[in-house]
Amino acid sequence: MLDNKGRVFAVLAGAPRDASGWAEVNADVQKLFDEVRRSHKFKDVSHRRGEYPSVTAGISYGGGQTQPGNLSQTSPPHEAADKLLANSSIKRLAGFGDAAFKLYAPRLYGYYSSTLDALLKRDKSLEPNFKKVAFAAATFNLGPQVATYVHTDHQNLPAGWCAVTAIGNFDPTKGGHLLLWDLKLMVEFPPGALILIPSAILRHSNTAVGSDERCYSFTQYSAGGLFRWVECGCQSLKKFKDAGGAYSITGAERWLRGVGMWSTWDELRASED
Repeated sequence: MLDNKGRVFAVLAGAPRDASGWAEVNADVQKLFDEVRRSHKFKDVSHRRGEYPSVTAGISYGGGQTQPGNLSQTSPPHEAADKLLANSSIKRLAGFGDAAFKLYAPRLYGYYSSTLDALLKRDKSLEPNFKKVAFAAATFNLGPQVATYVHTDHQNLPAGWCAVTAIGNFDPTKGGHLLLWDLKLMVEFPPGALILIPSAILRHSNTAVGSDERCYSFTQYSAGGLFRWVECGCQSLKKFKDAGGAYSITGAERWLRGVGMWSTWDELRASED
């Protein structure tokens, strides 16, 4: 998807060419999500994104945190996050999302990767979800029939991307569509497919699936606060300002810098030659 300047702001990345192998990944993750959902008690199954249990893991900063921390240590159940992150099929989903991000938005990917590297170098207690993945955090939406409300992920980096993978067993021509409300688009979103969107600024949701079908999702993202923390010298904005620090660019200029990291269609076409 291109903006009016020819910049790629969203990608319907699909799935790897290994159709049979990827179908096995989808089936394995569906089984895993069902096992985790049934074997753990979840307090908050009703939240601003929908009515279903979810698990978050990774590194985040915001929402009252005084410094970046590991989500899996603050968002129980901890055992569920550990089991999900250790699964080989989940690692394949994460790797494909990372590779697609790097392919379609290499400058933005570099910004994510260097920020995460700086965080890990400064604070050895921080634990990334996966090795060599630029996203700092992930959410596992455990279903069994995920239908999200209209929302934005406002704490994510505004010009950043979120990698969303659909999981389950449903007819994508009849349900499970991704709705991009600001663009007035309804997109078929088959099980196993990946979509990359700027979820902080685009209102989005997904449609329900049939009563006998199953729908789940796996998302990867990075909180905007992490980038601010690193740019402030690995300290809060308040401490940065109290010490006499000041941003060299305005908020509007930061936004322009962010969208400037999106690839142009011409750049992507040239990279194929």
